[in-house]
Amino acid sequence: MSINKERIGIYRKIVTSTAVLGSAQLLNMLMNMVRGRLVATILHSSGIGVMSLITNAQNTLQQIALMGINISAVRSVSQASDQTDHEMLDFTIRVVRTIVMIAAVAGLLLTIVMSPLMSEFSFGSSDYVVMFLMLSVSVMFSVLGAGETTIMQGLRRYKQLAFCSIIPPLCGLFLSIPLYYFGGIKAIVPAMILVNAIYFIFVRRYSYHADSKAGTSRTRLSLKTVWVQGHDIILFGIVMAVGSIVGTITTYSLSAFISNIGSVSDVGFYQSANVITLQYIGIVFTAMATDYYPHLSNLVKNSMRQAFRLVNQQTEIVMLTVAPLSLLIILTAPLIITILLGSDFMTIKTMVQFIGLSSVFKALCFPMDYIAYAKGDKQYIFWVETVWCNLKTFALMALFYYFVGLDGLGYGALLSAVVDVAVSAVLVRWRYGFAWTAATFRLIIVLVAMGLACLAFSFIGSALLSYLLMAAVTAVCFTFSFVQLDKRMDLRSVLSRWIKKFKRNTEDEGHATSES
Repeated sequence: MSINKERIGIYRKIVTSTAVLGSAQLLNMLMNMVRGRLVATILHSSGIGVMSLITNAQNTLQQIALMGINISAVRSVSQASDQTDHEMLDFTIRVVRTIVMIAAVAGLLLTIVMSPLMSEFSFGSSDYVVMFLMLSVSVMFSVLGAGETTIMQGLRRYKQLAFCSIIPPLCGLFLSIPLYYFGGIKAIVPAMILVNAIYFIFVRRYSYHADSKAGTSRTRLSLKTVWVQGHDIILFGIVMAVGSIVGTITTYSLSAFISNIGSVSDVGFYQSANVITLQYIGIVFTAMATDYYPHLSNLVKNSMRQAFRLVNQQTEIVMLTVAPLSLLIILTAPLIITILLGSDFMTIKTMVQFIGLSSVFKALCFPMDYIAYAKGDKQYIFWVETVWCNLKTFALMALFYYFVGLDGLGYGALLSAVVDVAVSAVLVRWRYGFAWTAATFRLIIVLVAMGLACLAFSFIGSALLSYLLMAAVTAVCFTFSFVQLDKRMDLRSVLSRWIKKFKRNTEDEGHATSES
């Protein structure tokens, strides 16, 4: 295989995995919207409130039980899968499953013990203790399902992951609605148990099929063996969990600051702006990370040169994907706000546009930051990703909001993202020796310049001229991105094959019809 064909193959694999997983996540999000609408009709606002509180409780308990193992174990499984020793892969997977099983039992017991306290904390009474006792089963299944998902991600079975992220929620949707209809609020937890159990059964089936090439040894593992072989997974997971907890505290603190300095309405405006901008682009990040993280973990262990090449390639693809979407958000911000939130929320237009541009800089950090995760660099992750990033974000956002008001949250988000890029570029080069290639750097400059131009045009006094210029630069960005993706992936040949296949299928159907 020539070098050019090999590069095209790598770019196509990045985009293919992103498209498959991104489409699955988008469908999942649409199903959640449909489910939310049906639940609102059946259970009304009170039922939605109860479901929200119980769902948040389950998510919190799941995170506490897993302690980041679902992220840290991906690296271990991925590195083991890259070896020819199938027995080692089998052993690693069994260690991970044992750790997850212990976490699942711990989550179940923790929920049972905490159920009276959670009922009082969430609802101010002991009337919901039974619900939380039942929730323990749902927590257990959710932890077990997350563990099997981790194994599949480490084995890079993203097509099966996409399938498991669509079919079980779809089954759960059709099965849980009748429960809500006949059981009302009392059916909320049984429906959650059903959905998580179905997901676990599906993902476990495909997970065992995915690791079928591993060894067949099934000798029982002692707790000492699990600790000796899995302590790095556990410790790395704890660092990840601390980062998640600190991030949650930072988000809550910023919301509390906005509420005290400004108003609760401003908190709502800020959350709405985040949902509009980061939720959809976040699908791209999550989809890419699902395949990128285990792939990078393999390369980091075997060849840093190939790992750095992958980081550059991932940077190019994520920038060419996110930049056009970001410009589209800046251009259509008023329309998006009107459709999704209503004209009363038009005050967040500037904030949405600035946060939209910040996603371009987030896209720049995304591939670089995963080097630390792939290497298992706990010190870097704790001090830079957890402590520095959260303190810096809170300080900048709070400062801009205090002096500028609601628009200041957009300014703070953009500046925070720019600072992240500068700090990551310096520290990653100093600590790991990574730097963008000249071609990647030129691509970054062009796309960032288009983003800045689009944002600048939004401040032109003439609305007609402003939208014409923003539309022009957005169209140029989409065209440029398509051309650059075509250079890397040979999109025209892919499209040509699809057209030929479609014509061939059409002709075959025509022949079959004429013969009949």
